[in-house]
Amino acid sequence: MLSRGCIESSSRIVEAARDYKYLLNRGYPASSSLNIVVTRYRMSRVERSLLLRCVHRDEYVAKVLRSVVSRDTISGSNLLIDLLNVSTTLIAFLEGECLYKCDDGIIRDLGGSRYWRGRRERALEAIDLIRDHLIAVKPVKIYLVLDRLAPMSGEILKNAEKIFRESGFNVEGILADRADKKIIELSRGLEDLIGVVATSDSLILEKADQIYDLAGEIITSIDPGRVDGSIYAELSIKHL
Repeated sequence: MLSRGCIESSSRIVEAARDYKYLLNRGYPASSSLNIVVTRYRMSRVERSLLLRCVHRDEYVAKVLRSVVSRDTISGSNLLIDLLNVSTTLIAFLEGECLYKCDDGIIRDLGGSRYWRGRRERALEAIDLIRDHLIAVKPVKIYLVLDRLAPMSGEILKNAEKIFRESGFNVEGILADRADKKIIELSRGLEDLIGVVATSDSLILEKADQIYDLAGEIITSIDPGRVDGSIYAELSIKHL
């Protein structure tokens, strides 16, 4: 069942999303395109966030859909986890926030990193969910990449490494000045095995060769009804 207060799919929301996508596909800047559409349809702050996070140009969508791998691929690969990004989506899930399957097939929340702030126990609960999911998947090695400036970053990363090691994983925690840049570098620099990236960050997804929607896979395995798939159903390109 969808969370209370989530944006309901309507002809107005769908038309706004289509207009925004049209402008993106025509090469107009995202910020000005978003402002035009938000003004035209008198959209709320939350509705604006839905467009910003869940609607993309078709070229990007096609690239992401081509790059997504199944969980079977993970068993023979290194897994690079954008820990702040994946954990915040899971925290949103744990706290009953709204979740959406976007036009690129990736499941996202609308709050981003604000779900991380001050939620130490929730962050550790999210890490437990990641650990439990990966026990069955069995990646060769896990890289936990976390932004150095994120609140509680050192403490959370230390605890995360401990949680994974106690379950028998080969894990390496990395505090990075820019997690997105570090993950992209790692994914291209691992010569022994494929580096699969787990994130919903579009800047990383656009450059990653192989993608696993870790948070989305965990959420849909627990409660698929929590995810609103209307944007994906209406706007995603079904062919590559």
